[in-house]
Amino acid sequence: MTAPSETPIPIVIIGGGATGAMVAWHVLRHRPDLGRHGVTIIEPRERLGAGQAYGTNDPQHRINVPASRMSLQTEKPGDFRDWLDLDALAAIDPDAFLPSGDLYPSRALFGLYLAARLAPYLETGRLRHLRGTAENVTREGQNWKILASDGTSLVAQRLVLATTHPAPSLPAPLAPLAQKPQIIGNPWRDDALSRVAPHDRVAIIGTGLTMADIVASLTARGHKGEILAFSRRGLRPRAHAPQASALSDILRLIPSPTALGLLRRIRSALRDHRDLSWHEIIDAVRRQGRGLWGALNNVERRRLIRHLRPFWDVHRFRIAPQLDRILESRLREGHLTLKAARLLSAEIRPEGVLLTLKNRGGLEETRFVDHVINTTGPDHAGVVRHTPYLQALAEAGLLEADPVGLGIHTGADHHARVGTRSIPDLLIAGPLSRGQFGELMGLPEVTENAQSVAGTLAVLVPQSRYVFSDEVRS
Repeated sequence: MTAPSETPIPIVIIGGGATGAMVAWHVLRHRPDLGRHGVTIIEPRERLGAGQAYGTNDPQHRINVPASRMSLQTEKPGDFRDWLDLDALAAIDPDAFLPSGDLYPSRALFGLYLAARLAPYLETGRLRHLRGTAENVTREGQNWKILASDGTSLVAQRLVLATTHPAPSLPAPLAPLAQKPQIIGNPWRDDALSRVAPHDRVAIIGTGLTMADIVASLTARGHKGEILAFSRRGLRPRAHAPQASALSDILRLIPSPTALGLLRRIRSALRDHRDLSWHEIIDAVRRQGRGLWGALNNVERRRLIRHLRPFWDVHRFRIAPQLDRILESRLREGHLTLKAARLLSAEIRPEGVLLTLKNRGGLEETRFVDHVINTTGPDHAGVVRHTPYLQALAEAGLLEADPVGLGIHTGADHHARVGTRSIPDLLIAGPLSRGQFGELMGLPEVTENAQSVAGTLAVLVPQSRYVFSDEVRS
């Protein structure tokens, strides 16, 4: 017997990347009573668990954390490494293995691991993957109505927003040139680098993790042309420490109510432990990130983001040693230049794209390149404004951008908030809720967040006795 069209699905998750996949996996473990289609994920990709980060097909894009620390469950941090077939990996990707014993395989493998963990729930029908995107979401009584891109209409009791990272927004000087073939606005597209010839001159806006991925990908394609990567501070991601200590497990920092006070306490810890790598201090800050962030009010959080975020990002979000070697090699050969500068203007000319830069010291310079690649990072601040169904929810008073500009306003209980009002049965999972929780971009923190969201859902959803049909058409 199938449920009528108005029968609500217990849980619908919009977004089937790593966050959405982990929320689904945990809630289905928590609630074995949820029957057929008890959880539905709306995700356009063929495979659940891939998302923006782990859906890449480029073998040069490696995980940024050793495999022994990546898992979809905090109680088994080595689950991903245990899942890997090390003999097969050694045959196809020997560079993934380091002398230290650490393992840095391609990010695509972690996506496959997540898909494998979800496969049994898909096979039994307890989990449904609806391929498509959410086009519109409305509140109907106590439930949520979601219209998907394929015309499917779903009614959900509880709705989880676990949308993927939004694409980077183009810097204003490039906006008029967005459709020109020389401008690569979204570096995460599989064909993003297809037009770059081996000796083309390339400018990369941004010097973070995506810049490192792009340089590695270009190098693997045989690119030998000049690459200029620039950002306002010209900082690049650091590499992992050769050896780790246990300091990050035992060092405790006292929270501060101000960004300046927190900075002073971190600097004090660095001075007090000069015999150890700075990596351990930063890891200790990351582990305690939720408490440290929670001690700051919104004014201080915005101050921290404005002044300290670039320095935090390059020390916290490290690159795999393999990528670090590629960057160092191209820097040493003179094929890669890192610069602290901002873009003033861009113009298409017969000789190429003419860029006018203002260096951090104040001097202006011009540079001709053949391609400009935008790697300024996900546009989390603009995700509500630029996502139609989120904008519609905001206009209906059911959602708003968070006060510090990092995503969607979220309460400590994972529910969406508008001002001081909590929105019942609308939960925000993953990086878009980091305005509330602070550090939520690294996989260990995303895993912990997903487990917490699933725990909340497991309590909220009533005992299910429904059996749902394969499709409900509007």
